[in-house]
Amino acid sequence: MNKIELLAPSGNLESFISAVSAGADAVYLGLKDFNARAKAKNFSYQQLNEICNYAHKNNVKVFVALNTLIKNSEINSILKILENIHLSKADAVIVQDLGVAYLSQKYFPQLNIHASTQLTIHNSYGAKQAQQMGFKRVVLARELSFEEIKFIKSNSNIELEIFCHGALCFCISGLCLFSSFIGGYSGNRGHCSQPCRRLWTVDNKKGYFLSPKDFQIADYINKIKDIGITSLKIEGRLKSPDYVSKTVKAYKLLINSTKEDYPYNLKQAKEILFFDYARQKTTFNFDIKNENIFEPQKSKNLGLFLGNIEEKQNNNFILKTNYDLSIGDIIRIVDNKKDKSFILKIKNIIKECNLYKINFENLYLEKGFEIYKISDAKTNIKYEKNFENLKELPQSKQKIKISHPRINCNVNLPKLFLRINDIKWFALVKNINASVVIKISKNNINDIKNFILQNKIKDLYFEFPSYIDEQDIKSYEKFISFCINNNYTSFFINNISQLYLFKNKKVILYAGQFLYTLNIYSAEFLYKYNIKSFVVSWEDDLYNITDLSKVLKKNLIIYLSGFPEIVISKMKFIKDVCNKNIKSNKDEFKVISQYLNIIIPKYPVNLFGFKNKLLSMGIKSFGIDLSYINPNTNYLNQILTVFNNNLYINSTNKFNFERQLK
Repeated sequence: MNKIELLAPSGNLESFISAVSAGADAVYLGLKDFNARAKAKNFSYQQLNEICNYAHKNNVKVFVALNTLIKNSEINSILKILENIHLSKADAVIVQDLGVAYLSQKYFPQLNIHASTQLTIHNSYGAKQAQQMGFKRVVLARELSFEEIKFIKSNSNIELEIFCHGALCFCISGLCLFSSFIGGYSGNRGHCSQPCRRLWTVDNKKGYFLSPKDFQIADYINKIKDIGITSLKIEGRLKSPDYVSKTVKAYKLLINSTKEDYPYNLKQAKEILFFDYARQKTTFNFDIKNENIFEPQKSKNLGLFLGNIEEKQNNNFILKTNYDLSIGDIIRIVDNKKDKSFILKIKNIIKECNLYKINFENLYLEKGFEIYKISDAKTNIKYEKNFENLKELPQSKQKIKISHPRINCNVNLPKLFLRINDIKWFALVKNINASVVIKISKNNINDIKNFILQNKIKDLYFEFPSYIDEQDIKSYEKFISFCINNNYTSFFINNISQLYLFKNKKVILYAGQFLYTLNIYSAEFLYKYNIKSFVVSWEDDLYNITDLSKVLKKNLIIYLSGFPEIVISKMKFIKDVCNKNIKSNKDEFKVISQYLNIIIPKYPVNLFGFKNKLLSMGIKSFGIDLSYINPNTNYLNQILTVFNNNLYINSTNKFNFERQLK
């Protein structure tokens, strides 16, 4: 039976020590910048060096999360960080941005690179492509079932890491633009504002309709050990040291179990995990597709429910519970009527049977408020050395001279692309002086084949989705062969797995909006894999695009209008939400429920007012996205008039274009 590495989160020094003490085989952590948990305390360069020394003495590996998208102006900072990670002798760097992977390979080839779950690797072709690109390990998407993971393992040679416990994003990791759209705080850059945990209104019903339960697959560790997975990962760099210690102990117990003692140890482990003070648990898609994923009644990680306040007495309240409470424990007090909660560290407590009298100060409390335990009394963590007041590390005397990207490709791009996902649009756009991009999905692939055979159209482009299930790969391969046989050779792709899908095919490839190129080095890396042009991400801003245009102006495509897919989810929404509009105090969005659940804004993005500015920068190719719009001649004529005459449309929906992507 394969021995699996247990990988623990370390959002701060206490969590790191807790992970090592509890028996983790490896830890993952972030530095102060460019990691997907910017709200965690994280670590300085000096601390990283000492942590690596300490961990290695205890036979523990250290992986550094550099798992965000990088703007062009941030490249020099990234090189400095990579150099410090290299000098600290960290065991690997976890990466989302292909430009970071490329620079790491080029200047620090000894540094192992792991593909973050933010890279959305979700099938065997993605794993194979990652290996070809130089990654040592892939962190697989959390949407996968056991059978899919097993298939990927048996059909690839790269190390595989899977999540076993912790919070779930309701959007597929790496594809979420929700927080970015609402306020510019991008989840792809570590600044997610968690709109999924908001209180939303649907048809006058209020609820936390997008807030999923936490992930837990403790029941399946024996099965996982049999298929050769390299690493089990616990999510939680924003969680407490107590959470880290408990989850590590529980999963270490299961990993070390024999088949004979596994049933008993599983019972013990689940008792430990019951007190992780997190949300209710789900296995999501791991075993059978779980339809009970969301918790509409709860917004956040409330903790272990203890009971309701029985009585309020001056500065004390009475709580009846069967769970133990002690001085130093931390509880959450919830006022459901006002959707507010308060944190209280217990300083004074009196117990009589199962009644507790708990002292509080300067908090508004009432009878009936809910009480949750979120942490046990903090144990004194003893550091064997000082990790705080550390001297500046000696820097390498060798200055890195970064080479200028070489993208010698003057591809002849159309002036205008019209993107459609409804074939009925074609009758309206076929006589317009524009190139048509048809979005392919598992639902429309056969209809599009029939349409092509019946109409014999000369000039078409096809765009592949950002997520293709393992079981659907063959149908997409057949579609590619069909297209090539009918002299169609231009394709937009949105995931690195699709590079492998087109391997050895004589086609022209374009990077779509979800195959992110926010810096020129990610573009150069993709250029080496036959990518000729790059669609600017919906969430990018004018300042970054200006930087990109200095090198890529002839290779960029910018969509000036459309409904961006700001959420792509494989979670089954509750019926109250499907195909409805969801509203908060400030925002409104539309849910489109199909094979994948899509969320789009109520109103389209409109960037026509920036066309002249973009033209002056040398960008010549633009797009209008007609997806999620019913075929409409009047709408098409109006929007083409605006495009062709450089007219201005007053619109507040410019995404991050003016305000800047954070």
